[in-house]
Amino acid sequence: MKTLLAVSVAGALLVPVACPPLVQAQPAMHDPNLPTVKPDVLRHFSDDRIRQQIIQDSHVPYAGRCVCPYETRDSKGRSCRGRHELIKDPPLPICYPGQVTGQMISDWRRSHR
Repeated sequence: MKTLLAVSVAGALLVPVACPPLVQAQPAMHDPNLPTVKPDVLRHFSDDRIRQQIIQDSHVPYAGRCVCPYETRDSKGRSCRGRHELIKDPPLPICYPGQVTGQMISDWRRSHR
């Protein structure tokens, strides 16, 4: 539904202008602790934090085990030397940020509102 708005300048009525319906936009991301950081940078930073959380969450079923090749210590602080495991059965642990998909980030955001 378009609404018509009559535009006037200095009291003189000019041409009616068609206005699109009002759409509410989401406010741009803003961090009061980082006032000079642009919203798109904050969004990228937020995605990186979510990726790290998804990685941590994927390791919960494997507490005390060395499931990623880069780990030097397990969650209990013990050395992973000679103890790395190759997990083949789901749920698979996520070891690298590149394994986290955009869909996984969207799902995480949806479930943590």
